[in-house]
Amino acid sequence: MNNDRVLQRILENFPSEHPSKSYIKLPSDIKFVPNGNEVEMIISKEAVRKNMQEDKASFEGWALVMKRWGGFDKVILNWDHQSFGKTKPEYGHYQRFLFRVKKFSCYFKSWFFVKPNGLPYQKSLLINDVSIYYLNRPSKDRCGDTEPQGEEGKESWLENKFVCDEWSEYLKNEVQAEFLDRQLPVGVFKDPGVTIKKKVSKENAIFARGKSAIDIWGISKANELLIFELKAEGNNKVGIITELYFYCCVMNRVQKGQFRYEKFDIPNIERIAKTKKIKAYFLAPALHPLIDKALVDLLNAGSAPDVEFHYISFANGIGNSLKVEY
Repeated sequence: MNNDRVLQRILENFPSEHPSKSYIKLPSDIKFVPNGNEVEMIISKEAVRKNMQEDKASFEGWALVMKRWGGFDKVILNWDHQSFGKTKPEYGHYQRFLFRVKKFSCYFKSWFFVKPNGLPYQKSLLINDVSIYYLNRPSKDRCGDTEPQGEEGKESWLENKFVCDEWSEYLKNEVQAEFLDRQLPVGVFKDPGVTIKKKVSKENAIFARGKSAIDIWGISKANELLIFELKAEGNNKVGIITELYFYCCVMNRVQKGQFRYEKFDIPNIERIAKTKKIKAYFLAPALHPLIDKALVDLLNAGSAPDVEFHYISFANGIGNSLKVEY
């Protein structure tokens, strides 16, 4: 019932003539509890250990929706607290969740808050602000996907088109890129100390590893780090916000020297730490209807001053149709 009340509040502020209005819904794994001009978001125990791109796990995206479309002055995050054994697969997702909570509540502290009962659980985060951590490197061969197979395969095919194939020049020109590359991993690993030479290993992992990577990245002619979250036609989730925001938080730590690469045997990797700004792009034929310019402006207003978010649209299958929407 509370979710219905919040959804109704959103729809009252959403353009009545928009063709997608009747399809807008809230994720059932998040309970939205309104109280006057405040709303509490309660994330289920399943959602906190899920892939962050899923809408039910994207608290950052829904918090911005609550502020932008719900008109709430205060958004409070709560979640189903529990402990996770370090050997469980979901442990890395939960660590990443705690990292995201810390970063988002820091930058959007004027209106986004963690419920007091969740503050002690944030101490479970293994990443602090002073230690050094390591990232895994990309593979040496990241081009060659020629046939789209399924949603994930289609996006891999699109990445290849924009980085390694005939659409590369269109994207480079649009963002003034010196070069573009793809699949930059964002797994974070603790430093095991001087007694163990290999820092990046399964045993030292803090975040989920697997296929977690920035879709497309590069460096601009103005020495800005460029990162892109690419979605194929029809894949328009609110979770795209969480993905791109998380990548910016990780890369910002690289720029500041806290997150490092163990080796520089991949071209241009060492240059990331020397960039001075991040330009982050949603790259998709269309975004979720609740993600508009005003919401992205809200995202930019609260983010670090050296980070910018923009949206580039393209007609699916036509690389020369690129357009910076905002």
